[in-house]
Amino acid sequence: MSFRSRLLLVSLATLAVGLGALLIAGNLLLAARVNADVDDLLRARTDAQIAALRVTAAGVHVRHVANDRLLDREAWVLDGGEVVERPTGATAELDARAVALGRRGVTATADGPGDIRLHAEPVHARRSNEPVGAVVVGLSLDPFERLQGGVLIGSIVIAGLVLLAGGLAIRRAIDGALRPVVQMTDRARHWGAHDLDRRFELGEPRDELTSLAATLDGLLARIAASRRHEQHFASEVAHELRTPLAGLRGRAELALGAQGPGADAERDEALRSVVDQVTRLDRAIDTLLAMARRDLDPALGTTDVAALAHEIEGVTVRAAPDLPLAAGDDGVIRQALAPLVDNARRHARDRVTLELGAAPGRVRVTVHDDGPGLDPALGERAFEPGARGPGEPAGGAGLGLSLARRLARACGGEVTIGDGPGGCFVLELPAVASFERR
Repeated sequence: MSFRSRLLLVSLATLAVGLGALLIAGNLLLAARVNADVDDLLRARTDAQIAALRVTAAGVHVRHVANDRLLDREAWVLDGGEVVERPTGATAELDARAVALGRRGVTATADGPGDIRLHAEPVHARRSNEPVGAVVVGLSLDPFERLQGGVLIGSIVIAGLVLLAGGLAIRRAIDGALRPVVQMTDRARHWGAHDLDRRFELGEPRDELTSLAATLDGLLARIAASRRHEQHFASEVAHELRTPLAGLRGRAELALGAQGPGADAERDEALRSVVDQVTRLDRAIDTLLAMARRDLDPALGTTDVAALAHEIEGVTVRAAPDLPLAAGDDGVIRQALAPLVDNARRHARDRVTLELGAAPGRVRVTVHDDGPGLDPALGERAFEPGARGPGEPAGGAGLGLSLARRLARACGGEVTIGDGPGGCFVLELPAVASFERR
């Protein structure tokens, strides 16, 4: 059974129980009220009949008045134990019960045969106040029972109509409340595994379910961003691994093909290059592992940026004194700096310079080259995967700057385009003294 059906069934059952309780309670109250009214009517008729009697020392006598037919209807008058007046048309069983009830000499009410109710009142002597007779009045309950039956049937019909109308209203309310769920289910059913931009788009939250849809839209947006981050990072890592692997293959093929005079020297040079490329590949793999750790703790490790810069060959390093340590894993920062240096070497005419300085709470590494500089039309697009300037050589996949910025941001830093002649990029990292664990 669906959730919609269960909810409708529970609602209808609750409504039915409530209506049933009201129906039973209402009819019980009506029955009690009718019984009380019948008893009041019997007492009133008995009092009226007694008022029409004449009590003397000789006994109880019935005074005949103009409306005595109304008084004598279904009434028995007893003088002592003898009946002096009885209604015409009464059955023998009814007559016997009425007489027996009157001879008790006390006020009493009893049900007679059929639908007749009897009420007896003693008649007292005026002086001695002793009971000298009795009056018994009968009343048919048939009109009252028909009234109660009609009310019962009417209340059942009304309760049924209310239940039907309530069921329709409840179903409409449930359909309206669950409509967002149906829409979300239908839309999600047609989504593919790669539909990262699909959203439920149910508009502004109006209730709990539309708020859930908005929350899920936000969650899907974060998942999509994370998925794209993983895709871009995988592309960048693949690029960083592919470049040294291609160099390894080329050098290995060169070493295998070396022949003739000087072949040994050429082979040695190729093998040294292989070792350098393997070292670069090993660092890239270490960076990948460091990035995996970075997802768990962005404050992992510290790095001496000045010492790291002095390890880079073929560049000029100018470092400010008392440069603070940078917050971040050594391998991650090294790999973030490597694409900037490689980019500068690729575009420099003669010289690449690293300037190391400090700003409030930051460590700054500025990478200069004396080349033509970044094409102004490229701007921030230089950090997009695969971006190239006009006339730029196709020596890579265009992922180095993108990876550098991603790695810097993983450490809480940033890579930006600097000012100055030639190419200029700035790597900023949080200093250890100002870095707070997140």
